[in-house]
Amino acid sequence: MTVKLFHADAYAREFTSVVTGVRRREGKVTAVALAETAFYPAAGGQPADQGHLDALEVTDVLEEDGEIWHFIRGAPSTLREGLIVAGALDWERRFDHMQQHTGQHILSAAFLQAYGAGTLSVHIGATCTLDLDLSILDEEAIARAEDLANSIVTENRVVTAREVEIEETVAMGLRRPPRQVGRIRVVEVAGFDRSACGGTHVRATGEVGAIALLRHERHKGGVRVGFQCGWRALRHYRWARGLITSLATEFTVGEPDLAGAIGRLQGRARELERGLEAARLELLGYEARELLTRAASLGAPSGVQGLSVVAVAFDGRAIEDLRALARALTAQAECVAILATDPGRRVLVARSPAVAVDAAAVLREAVAAPGAPSAAALVEAARLALRRQGASA
Repeated sequence: MTVKLFHADAYAREFTSVVTGVRRREGKVTAVALAETAFYPAAGGQPADQGHLDALEVTDVLEEDGEIWHFIRGAPSTLREGLIVAGALDWERRFDHMQQHTGQHILSAAFLQAYGAGTLSVHIGATCTLDLDLSILDEEAIARAEDLANSIVTENRVVTAREVEIEETVAMGLRRPPRQVGRIRVVEVAGFDRSACGGTHVRATGEVGAIALLRHERHKGGVRVGFQCGWRALRHYRWARGLITSLATEFTVGEPDLAGAIGRLQGRARELERGLEAARLELLGYEARELLTRAASLGAPSGVQGLSVVAVAFDGRAIEDLRALARALTAQAECVAILATDPGRRVLVARSPAVAVDAAAVLREAVAAPGAPSAAALVEAARLALRRQGASA
């Protein structure tokens, strides 16, 4: 069993310990177990610590049956049981996780006290989220929970951890029942929250720093809330401040008027899009008339009496453009449109409502041709299929 130094002192950054186990793959050392460690293994939604054992980089830490394994990059084959190694945490990463994890405890308690909303799951990583047992959450509720959480931070309440027997937890009023049995580690934010937790936490809520709630959305019948604490929250604020300042400068408006300026720009953009789409459809209408005129001069294909057939292979034409062109063709005249494009060998077959042609059958026969035909070959295959149908208007 590995002794968990992080439970006795979450602020221990360096330590020495004895190697008690070694894992190898293809003769190379991949992980070691230690008699005691300050490295926290991934658990309870909190990521594992990283750092170094001597000069070796620790990339991941996992607990298995009471043993904590430290996964190492480029470990020498001479690393063996009985050696004494010096451990050093990536402290910036560890303290960040302590801020986020303690902040999560405060937020979970705030949502429970303000709205009776239990925490269903937690994720702490590059992004931090709480999944709450709520059907809906509006901006007013977000602000109220955020204010309550930050009031606990500013009061700098003591955060403590202790181990108790499972029977003692009944009278302690834990935020949620513990899942494990035996001795339970309880983390308490003085006068505000008690919960069973094996993670690492700060000593007092003031060290959490500001708690900021970010986006929230419906998720699996509940609500998922993103949050950031401490240095993360400050970095996010700086990024947001820089973005707002840059946009306000670009739009030559004050920051309070930025939302209105963006709204007006969006309105103009929608108007331009509508105008461009109208112009595109008008051009497609002209193109359709020209293609119909050309098809009329060529006459109907052999075996297809009295029917105008527009069959064209394009190069680099978007299939969405061809669909619009087909609609214009079949709206202007009683016809069949066979249009294909390269690259991608996309083909479509369309008919006017009054034309007795099985367009789907023509298309199936065209695309069933062996090999990987070009757009021109697809068009020719569709024309042959149309002739075999012997269709007439």
